[in-house]
Amino acid sequence: MTSLSWRRTPWQADPLSWVTAPYLPLVAALLTLVHGLVVLVAAGQVEPRPRAQYAALVIAVVGIGAVHVVTRPRGARLSATRIAALAIAPAAAVVVSAAGYIGEPFSIELWWAPLAASLFLMALSPYISMVRMATLGFGLAAVTAVTTLLIVVPDDARWPPFTIVSSAIMPIAIGTIGGMTIIASLTRGLERWSERPLAPLSPEGSAAVTDAVDAVTSERIREGRLLLRRVIDSGVVTDDDAQKAAELAAKLRQELAGDIDRTWLQRAVVARAVQLDDPLRLAERLDLSQRTALRALLDALLPDDGLSSGSARVELRETKGGAVAVALRIISTLPEGQRESFLAPYYVSLESTVQNLRWRTGPVTAVSFEVGGALPRAATDPLRPPPAGMPGGPRL
Repeated sequence: MTSLSWRRTPWQADPLSWVTAPYLPLVAALLTLVHGLVVLVAAGQVEPRPRAQYAALVIAVVGIGAVHVVTRPRGARLSATRIAALAIAPAAAVVVSAAGYIGEPFSIELWWAPLAASLFLMALSPYISMVRMATLGFGLAAVTAVTTLLIVVPDDARWPPFTIVSSAIMPIAIGTIGGMTIIASLTRGLERWSERPLAPLSPEGSAAVTDAVDAVTSERIREGRLLLRRVIDSGVVTDDDAQKAAELAAKLRQELAGDIDRTWLQRAVVARAVQLDDPLRLAERLDLSQRTALRALLDALLPDDGLSSGSARVELRETKGGAVAVALRIISTLPEGQRESFLAPYYVSLESTVQNLRWRTGPVTAVSFEVGGALPRAATDPLRPPPAGMPGGPRL
């Protein structure tokens, strides 16, 4: 795994929020509230200081809810300072809850606060990298261990200190490892998905792509098959046959090497009605979030293989400032009203990851944008009203 993979978040790989559910923090907050009330009320773990336990529960729930607020709109990027500020709530909930049990032993296996900290990590998992997940998990586990050792252990002689501390930090450790595993699987899976050929939705379209790929393969090996057939029929391998075989082998090796060396975008549009103009292989300079958004846009606008050749064109050029300019021209078969409502989410997602986005809808959908360098402030605010002519914006 590359160092970049350790620092990539699922939301960066999935800006359209197909996998990284935008309401995950709210679900985690609800689970924390329900679990806390069940343990405190039904299981009788609220004594001896009920106010302290309920205050800690409120802190934990509000802290997880704050994750939902700060990641709006559409998974805003979280700085290390903001993540540290958010982590104060679950850490404080652990300390306040432990303080509420001073002087009286309780069932450590039913302590709700460490699990609330684990759910906090789950709520943050779509928006932080594996490195930050590991750092945050270690920090919360350290706070819980020290708090348990200083406050809980002196009042509980039933178990050795190591057992009590281990029981307290176990939910946080499981949440950290689970979060890192989810982040890794999502980012790697989406990266592989972005490079797969555009898959038609209909069985007929899928069969058409398969036939097209088979035709290309058959054409490549056609001369070799003819040569083998001639040698088998004659029963003799001449010098000309050997020379021809060497030439065919070199040609096939060159073509296969060319396939391997194709960019992710060339692999994505193989056997589809898309003209790709990228002589400088600039597609490789798009990051994973930009690749995912562009790939999803092409998937959405090319739902089948019934479009004729040239129905879509993708062009990439380098600007004077060193950025990559991307232009798309796609003939759309959607009705006008459906087209604008259908494409609006893609406009919002692209605007959050690219610069100078321009979008014109109509019988021909035209999209252009630039990537590279720091994003201007306006481009980082996906709720800014779309300019004239954009989906959801005023008409020209």
